[in-house]
This record gives sequence, C-alpha cells and structure tokens, in this order.
Amino acid sequence: MLNKMRGKPGFTLIELLVAISIIGFLVASSVVIFNIVRTRARDAVRAGNIATITRALAMYLNNKSSYPASAGECLQSGSGVGVALTDDKTLLQVPVDPLWPTQAPAHTNGVVNNGQTNFCYFYYSAFDNQYRISFYLESNSQSGKAGINSIIIVP
Repeated sequence: MLNKMRGKPGFTLIELLVAISIIGFLVASSVVIFNIVRTRARDAVRAGNIATITRALAMYLNNKSSYPASAGECLQSGSGVGVALTDDKTLLQVPVDPLWPTQAPAHTNGVVNNGQTNFCYFYYSAFDNQYRISFYLESNSQSGKAGINSIIIVP
C-alpha cells in the first residue's frame, strides 16, 4: 500500500506545516510593522497640525495684537479659541488630534500633569503675548519624544 502512495504527487504533512508556519510568521510580522507605520503616520499628522495651529495663532496675533485668552481647553472649531481663529479667518477649520479630539488632560496653569496620555491639542494662554500648546505623541520621532510635548511661545 505504501508503494502505491509514493507515486502520487502531493505534499507531506510536514511540508504543509512548515509552509503554514512561514505564512503565519509573515502575517504576524506584517501586522506589527503596519501598526508601527500607522502610529508614526498619526504622529506626523499631529506635527503638521501643530505647525498649522501655530501659524494661525501668529496671524491672529498680527490681526488682533494678542493671542486668544484661555484657561485651558481642547482646540476645536466649535468652541473657545477655535471659534476665535475661525471667526478671524486665520483657519477655516481647526485641526484636531486623529484619535483623541476632545479628551482634555489634567493640568496646572496650562502645564499638563505628568502621566497624562491620549489627549487633545491643549491650548492655554493666561497672558496676551504668550501661549502653550500641549499634545501627545505615541512614538519617538523627528516631531518629538513619545509622551507629552509642549510648544511655548513667549515674547
């Protein structure tokens, strides 16, 4: 009976298991790499959004001679500083964080408390001539270190 089976084409069980394990390894590694690329892409979007917001705030300062005041808020088109920027026509729409557009962090006088993660673009300005924008990056990149990052503009 064994002699009859040897003449027929096909794969052995071991060859099939090896092929399946190789395919499984390739799929698993590609999923991990894909998630890393997505994280870096979101961080690149965040860096671009922050640059857009800082340019809009510079134009607002030029038009109004001061930055919009805020005791701390998430930047959004429909409220607070977002309304000031859109009404002044410095922005058509305020860019928001790709994952956490409305989740405000705990802060003390505009400084985001350590340990905060996953929050919106947080704007604080207690004085007319300075402001702070805090944002959260998921990974280390050219845009900054993973974790809490802040841009502080002072005269």
